[in-house]
Amino acid sequence: MVSRRLAGFTLFELLGIILLVSVLSLVLYDRFLGYQALAEKTAMEMTVINMRSGLRLRVAELMMGGKMDEIAGLVHENPINWLAAPPPNYIGALQNPEQSAIPGNAWYFDTSRHELIYMPGSGNIFATQPRASVVRFRVAATIHPPVKGGSKIPKVEGVTLVRVP
Repeated sequence: MVSRRLAGFTLFELLGIILLVSVLSLVLYDRFLGYQALAEKTAMEMTVINMRSGLRLRVAELMMGGKMDEIAGLVHENPINWLAAPPPNYIGALQNPEQSAIPGNAWYFDTSRHELIYMPGSGNIFATQPRASVVRFRVAATIHPPVKGGSKIPKVEGVTLVRVP
C-alpha cells in the first residue's frame, strides 16, 4: 500500500513553488526593463558620438578647403547629415511637430528651432536626471572674442554638438 505522502505534491508545496516562480519572474522582468533602457540610452549616446565625429570631419574638410567662413553655417545644419547613414529610428526633418504624434525611441530634426530631438521610448533612461519627455541637441558655435584694435566682429572658431538643458 502506497502512502498518500509519496503520491505527489501537496497543495501547500504547489503554492510555494508558484510563489517562488512568480517572484523570480518579476525580478527577471525588472532586470530586463533595466537592460532595455540601458541599451536605448547607449544607442542614443553612440549616435551623438558619431554625429560629433561627423561634425569634426566636416569642420576639417572646410578648413582644408580654405572655407573657414562657412563653419558658422554649420550651426543651422541637420547633424544627421554628417552621418554616413541616418539611424534606423530617424523620422526626418519636421517643422513644429506635435510631440504626441512622434513615436518613442525616435530622432527628428526640428527645422524651426534648429534642434535635433530624441524621443525616449523606455521609461526614464537617465537615472541621474529628472524624467525628460525629450532630449534636445543643438549645434553651438565656439566664438573667438574680437581682438582689441582689430576687427570688432567676433570670429567663429568652431562648432560643437551640445545638449540643450
